Amino acid sequence: MTQLGDVETGCDCDKNPVTCCCGGLGMCRQKIEGSDGSMAFLAAGGTLVYRMLEAGETVTVDTESIVAFENSVSVGITSNGRCLTCCCGGEGCFSTTLTGPGRVFMQSFSFAKFAASVQQTVMEDRGGDIPDIS
Repeated sequence: MTQLGDVETGCDCDKNPVTCCCGGLGMCRQKIEGSDGSMAFLAAGGTLVYRMLEAGETVTVDTESIVAFENSVSVGITSNGRCLTCCCGGEGCFSTTLTGPGRVFMQSFSFAKFAASVQQTVMEDRGGDIPDIS
């Protein structure tokens, strides 16, 4: 991260065991604060989507698509379906929900997806097997 002006970084802890264990974001998240006129530059890939959520408005996203959100936004999880859908659908068991009010920033191509695609291309060009990077 790069910054201009008065920007401070810290740690914010999620105290909800459900979102910590099943939400995919973990318990500790980076917190960025600053005064008006300050800027923080964050890394994101693909298309960057900005949404200003109204009070009670919810957006459901893949956890890896979240870049940033304001403190006023509530983080939750929702099931991606029943057992067979979760096991065979390729999307996992849960998606993350972000409920307003507040600003959220989302990306279409996470760094993990980018690294996996570059690794696959490099290995195919070399004619070797593709090792598991997860």
